[in-house]
Amino acid sequence: MKRNSTYIAFVLAGALLGERVVNYGFDTAWEKNNQGKLFKHIEGKVGSESGGEGGGDDDDE
Repeated sequence: MKRNSTYIAFVLAGALLGERVVNYGFDTAWEKNNQGKLFKHIEGKVGSESGGEGGGDDDDE
């Protein structure tokens, strides 16, 4: 590469892409390892066990 700007752009683009790939990989592994333990997996069960308290719309008017 003859231009410094091209080199910098290539490094920055690679870093951003690499960060996304690594983040996706760790998030996928984390969710697979903690299946059924995370809030988004038990969200519907938690609201139904409370007997209807706080499960509806909370319109603050």
